[in-house]
Amino acid sequence: MPKDRPTPPPFEPASLERSLDRYLTVGVVFMILLIAGFIAYRVREPSLRRDAKAAQLTSYQSIGAQLFETNCSACHGKNATGGSAPVLNSQQFLKSTSDDQIGNLIAGGVSVTEMPPWSLAFAGTLTDEQIRQITTYLRSLEPTARASPPGDRESSNDGGVGPNDLHR
Repeated sequence: MPKDRPTPPPFEPASLERSLDRYLTVGVVFMILLIAGFIAYRVREPSLRRDAKAAQLTSYQSIGAQLFETNCSACHGKNATGGSAPVLNSQQFLKSTSDDQIGNLIAGGVSVTEMPPWSLAFAGTLTDEQIRQITTYLRSLEPTARASPPGDRESSNDGGVGPNDLHR
């Protein structure tokens, strides 16, 4: 019969094994906390975005109103109700014109009219963000805008907003 061989000493001491077990346990707990954090973030994020968007909209409307008062109301009247330039606070204008179109009209002006370009890109005085703020302000007028401007001046033949409607 073979003789019993002596058992070799353990490859790793017991203290090293306990230390590795502790690190493994801490790593697993940390991973579980990270996963729980990601889940909580995912649940909370939509409301944070909604709140941030609402706050930005309110801010843009307020700043846009100030910018409109400073730069536009001399011609377009207080609250965009008209003056020497067309009424912008009308359903006819606001429903038929997209935000991009309004921004482009402000940025580049309207040729052959008194409406100058306002964008810095066209030698004006407003940044693209300020133009977006004015556009947001004008869009905020839509729910309370009149169906058609008072004394509806000559409009385009197709019933849309034509060059004569934009600025005089």
